[in-house]
Amino acid sequence: MPANQTSPKRIIHCTNFNYVKRGGCYMNMAPYKISNGLIRNGHQVLDFSDRDLNKVYSVFGKLKQLGNKAFNKLFYQYCLDTNPDGLIIAHIDLIKPETLAAVRKALPNMRVLEWNVDCINPRIVPSNIAHIKSRIDLVDCTIITTADKELLRQFDAKKHKVGFMPNPVDASIEKGRAFEIENPEWDFVFPASPNSVREFGDRLMKTSDIVARIASHIDMNKVLFSKTMNDTLIGDRYNYVMAHSAMGLCLNRSSHDYLYSSDRMAHLAGNGSLAIIDSHSGFGDLFSRDEMAFYDDEDGLYKVIDYFRKNPQERMRVAKNGWKKYHELFNERLIAKYIADLLFDTFDPKDYPWPTIVE
Repeated sequence: MPANQTSPKRIIHCTNFNYVKRGGCYMNMAPYKISNGLIRNGHQVLDFSDRDLNKVYSVFGKLKQLGNKAFNKLFYQYCLDTNPDGLIIAHIDLIKPETLAAVRKALPNMRVLEWNVDCINPRIVPSNIAHIKSRIDLVDCTIITTADKELLRQFDAKKHKVGFMPNPVDASIEKGRAFEIENPEWDFVFPASPNSVREFGDRLMKTSDIVARIASHIDMNKVLFSKTMNDTLIGDRYNYVMAHSAMGLCLNRSSHDYLYSSDRMAHLAGNGSLAIIDSHSGFGDLFSRDEMAFYDDEDGLYKVIDYFRKNPQERMRVAKNGWKKYHELFNERLIAKYIADLLFDTFDPKDYPWPTIVE
């Protein structure tokens, strides 16, 4: 158990564990890592997969709104029956704010924390901002995978406890050591849905268009892109590719929001692949150029890819350093301790090597 660990608690962890849909990198998602970390730190964790359970009450498992009333009753009764010390929620758009308010009224001693891994830049994902705001008065703390203070302050940080949450890594999930392989199956991988939009340089572009630009500029045969939705990496295949790629691009919906990244960064670095990231993201404050590969613009990206392709020993050295640093900084037990400390109000910012709560 980590030092100064919160005493054992009973915690409901309510989010999408993706048991039914099983899309993309569902095996590597943050919910599993957070629950693993909490359990390994000594807490009892009751996982409650909201979207999967809502399907149970839906007509043919698809018309989810028709079963939503019964599902909300289930959630309310489950909380009362289990009487948890804390409730952790994430992306629970199917649980109505009034249901959460009723649970809090019935269990006044229960603490509530919400975490969120989506972009909160209003020019890109305004819907995510609205979802967070709809519950902000019902939770004791909200943490999001960006440390950009101006973006976090849109949630009235003077009134609410709002802060940063790193994307966790878990050695029982990210088991690869791509830095040990001099000639891996893939030289370069860009794990992203072809229909998604990413910030490339100073422009928002469709992933398929970004793929076309990269492919026209790099001289490599062993590359992996998802060109159609049919060849998007899923399940164990996704894990295998992350663990057998020399390097991979961490390209996000917004590359200029401080310390914002999708969980692909954890998947790549956690499996020992060299993570390549836009320097405008601010991750240079936590990782050196001896631990990750940074680029300033599109031409810089192509130079980084070309350099490390031609220098495999250097790629392996930097990737190993990044793998070690990521597992030290953002492992599941430390992230879980951070969450539990915030949830149960035992938090001390000096315990953590990253930006925490906005003052």
